Amino acid sequence: MIVPLPTDILKVPIADIPELGRKFQACCQACGFHTLREVCQLGAYEASKDRYLGPDHFRKLVDFLQERRILRALHD
Repeated sequence: MIVPLPTDILKVPIADIPELGRKFQACCQACGFHTLREVCQLGAYEASKDRYLGPDHFRKLVDFLQERRILRALHD
């Protein structure tokens, strides 16, 4: 997948990012999240309490963003 700016991936539908894996996509769908921006806005604390996402899936997202050097571009 090619996106113009690195942070534009946050606007791409989660279903269109196969690198995240089907299990992560299914968890996001169950939570009603459609983009990575929605998951990031939830935050680590809230995501870890979510019965579908949990800390493991949020960690997968953080790793995904860190590999693409996007994590630093996000604001707290």
